[in-house]
Amino acid sequence: MSVRYKSCIHLVVAVWIVVLSSACGGSGGEVEPSVTPIPSRERVVPTATREPSATPTLTSTPTLTLTSTPAATATAFITAPPQGEAVDIPILMYHHLKYREPDASELLKTWSVAPDQFMAQLDYMQAQGFHTITFKQLIEFFQDGAPLPTKPILLTFDDGWLDHYTVAFPELEKRGMVGNFFVVTQYADVGGELLLNWDQVLEMDRAGHEIGGHTISHADLTSVNLDEMQRQLGGAKAHMEDKLGHPTFALAYPFGAFNSRVIAETEAAGYRAALILCCGYEQSADILLTLPRIRVSYDDTIEDFAGRLP
Repeated sequence: MSVRYKSCIHLVVAVWIVVLSSACGGSGGEVEPSVTPIPSRERVVPTATREPSATPTLTSTPTLTLTSTPAATATAFITAPPQGEAVDIPILMYHHLKYREPDASELLKTWSVAPDQFMAQLDYMQAQGFHTITFKQLIEFFQDGAPLPTKPILLTFDDGWLDHYTVAFPELEKRGMVGNFFVVTQYADVGGELLLNWDQVLEMDRAGHEIGGHTISHADLTSVNLDEMQRQLGGAKAHMEDKLGHPTFALAYPFGAFNSRVIAETEAAGYRAALILCCGYEQSADILLTLPRIRVSYDDTIEDFAGRLP
């Protein structure tokens, strides 16, 4: 047998040994480059794990996660109840936002809240998930079925005191909250060291806060004749809308005083909501012209404040 012939036989035997070793799992897992085409056709299952079919699965997972994140953190909404049913929507009532002397009268303390107390109350409301709204939103909720954010709350500020601009306005803006300011038009005409002027009222209005009526001169509407009542209601509304350049929606009855005639004339003047002084937080479409409020006072602790909310 020639040397060339023996070399050929040895080569064939070596190739078959390698092939058989690869087919049976091999001991070292290494494959000679000369036999690479054979396992590339035989080992279909391992190769499939790298095919593009797996890529959409990996790509779609983060896409779904990213899409769902805003929905999970977005503000939820509530819808209006059936006619006649009430919803828990607290309306807080503030007047003065200023520090008082320790020996201040009970009357002053009743109608005042210290600025630091006010800030703590705003922070508490936000921490508890309350969302401030306007009376326009409340009216649209009850009359048109527009949704409201969960845990809605309204903050009201009566009379048009200057500290509504110097304290309430910047603190609300800082937190992205809205307030509802009820301005006596005759007071705003004068302005000064204690009262808002129209420039300040307009600034708050343009920033998204709601401005409401509080009559021309803070008149007790239950103690005036019909002509004066209509002047106080209609005249104040027309003057305010002329200054603001758009309609107004809500009225706070001065002294919280009202009766059936006052309610009728308030509606006739074009107001769609009106506020009394007392008490509770259940609101419904049937009482839009006699909405109750919760008074906040100087000696209220944060625990007192929390206990008045739903």
